[in-house]
Amino acid sequence: MMRLFHALVVGLFLAGVVHVGSLLAIPSLAPRGPYDRLSALPADGRFVALPDDGANAKLLAFSDPSFVVAACRYDLADGPVTVRAALPSTYGAVAIHERRGAPFYALTDKAATNGTVEVVILRENDVAAAEEDETAQARPSIRIVSPSDAGFVLVRLFAQAPSARPALKALAESATCGRSTTPTSTP
Repeated sequence: MMRLFHALVVGLFLAGVVHVGSLLAIPSLAPRGPYDRLSALPADGRFVALPDDGANAKLLAFSDPSFVVAACRYDLADGPVTVRAALPSTYGAVAIHERRGAPFYALTDKAATNGTVEVVILRENDVAAAEEDETAQARPSIRIVSPSDAGFVLVRLFAQAPSARPALKALAESATCGRSTTPTSTP
């Protein structure tokens, strides 16, 4: 009887290890992550509003239909990227995600200055050059070190009513996501 109990405990433990291991491996084994799914968006330094219909769920999982969502992909290979977005006072957020989709920084309308947020996304080796350039600027910008060279930024604006969606869509698409004027250092 004791052998049977011991075998059962060992079997359950091994099943648990395999289960947890497979759950942790799924994001890295997935053939198309959110960055790849958003590759259909133009990469010209502007945000593109995601469709309001079910196609939005194909691009980004777990999208809330109460929000207007715009996305912009970035690549830090050529240097830092500056994100500027106007956010309404009702509720708006800017979330910066690494390539696999994990968010690593977010700002809401409460962090906006005169209704606008501005963030510089850079690599670890570009921080020193950005700090040197800060003395020439009137005010320092928010600098965020990205854990990966590529990723995407989402602007989410809350639509209180369906009639507000067109104006919020235009506001979300007016956000920019392009090369920063911050000098970069060479690795």
